[in-house]
Amino acid sequence: MSTAQDRYIALIKASEPVEPAVLNSIFNELSPIKPGQLIGEWDGGFFDTGHQVASTLKEIHWVGKSFKSIDNVDPVIIEKDGKRTSWGKWGSATLKEMVYRGVVSTTMIYDERPVFDHFRYVNDKLIAGIMEGKTLGEDFFFYLKR
Repeated sequence: MSTAQDRYIALIKASEPVEPAVLNSIFNELSPIKPGQLIGEWDGGFFDTGHQVASTLKEIHWVGKSFKSIDNVDPVIIEKDGKRTSWGKWGSATLKEMVYRGVVSTTMIYDERPVFDHFRYVNDKLIAGIMEGKTLGEDFFFYLKR
């Protein structure tokens, strides 16, 4: 039987619509990650679950996140004129260890929005993410690669 990591990577490679229940199941099997493991520049991608956030990210040309330090995160990096730059409209963020679904792992807390990004470890170059918030409705599933 394949591991949760293998199944997650296969879903990214398939680049097809995915049911949130499938992603939730895999996410729950993945290992936690420490805040320091996220420091640096990450490229972003997301799963086609029909979530409204996907259209916003496509529209603004979202390309990832920038973790400058645990207390200094730029949560929305876009591509503008061929360069990575801060979108700026969603403010900054901070990383904290929090319990999510019974597991202590890293959560990114947006400074100016009622939104949390929860992270789990897939491998050294791939992180699974779930964005949740009061105004988002269903969870939004994304990933970060370096």
